[in-house]
Amino acid sequence: MRAGAAAGALALASLLAGRAGAGLIDCAAVVDRWNGAGMAAPVAEWIEIYEQAHYDSDCEGPVVERIGLEIIGRELGPVRRAYERGGGDDALRAVRDRLDALQEFGSHWQLSFLRGEVSRRLRDVPGALRAYQDALALVDDEELTAVAPTRDEVLLLRDRLDETAVVAAQVLPSGVALPATGSGELFSQYSFATRGFPRMLVLVPILFVYAKDVMTESGRASFRDAYETLSAQGSPAIAVIGHTDPVGSAEYNRRLSLDRANAVRSALTALGYPGAITVDGKGEDEPFRFDDPGLYSLEVRHQAHRRVELVLQEG
Repeated sequence: MRAGAAAGALALASLLAGRAGAGLIDCAAVVDRWNGAGMAAPVAEWIEIYEQAHYDSDCEGPVVERIGLEIIGRELGPVRRAYERGGGDDALRAVRDRLDALQEFGSHWQLSFLRGEVSRRLRDVPGALRAYQDALALVDDEELTAVAPTRDEVLLLRDRLDETAVVAAQVLPSGVALPATGSGELFSQYSFATRGFPRMLVLVPILFVYAKDVMTESGRASFRDAYETLSAQGSPAIAVIGHTDPVGSAEYNRRLSLDRANAVRSALTALGYPGAITVDGKGEDEPFRFDDPGLYSLEVRHQAHRRVELVLQEG
């Protein structure tokens, strides 16, 4: 019997639909079978029970979701170990296929995060971006993720999302679009907090044309999303920090980075942003730090350096 099975049985029983409909298995019988299966049961039996609950019984959604999440929890460990063993692209694609199969049983932030890791190693930038975005959206949803990740897990997820976003902004024609939550609201890729963990600095992939203070097309799309997210957070006081790539003199890059920060401030002001805005330019002194620079070409890395960051101003 799995640990906590008694408590789990009570929780599941409270969600039963009641009497079985015509031709459907009574959900209570499905739950009894599930609770009796235990960890020693082959995963094929778990999947059979899940499919029975999903398709052939009068079980309601929460019961099916609970069983699906337990299947994900059981199988995620072996899939993660397969990823950690390494290997070439074929091995990575096999891991991604296993993760895709697990997604049939529900949503879990760790599953989405691991899919992002695999896609990142495969240089599938759009796939990695969406997977990391999905993971963060799930972390932010306290109903779907009742137990919050640790601070280190949240920080790693945010770092991965930053890196992927500045690269994706270069390869996605429409820019880095934010997915919506179930309520239709933008989630907090650009917010200053995730599940209670504050973040003073938020990187937004507002990218600029080489040697200019003009936003790229994708940079403008990212700016619009950032503006909406800042407004939803109460339009806090922020500092806009501009950066450049290392091409050119230090003094030239310092001026250019300040011009870029001013361009973002002007765009915010034109939209009526009520919060206080200060600007600064770091030139080439603080390049974007990639966890694994070898995944990207020199031009991609240089474009990522040409960015702005938003820093929350306390008080």
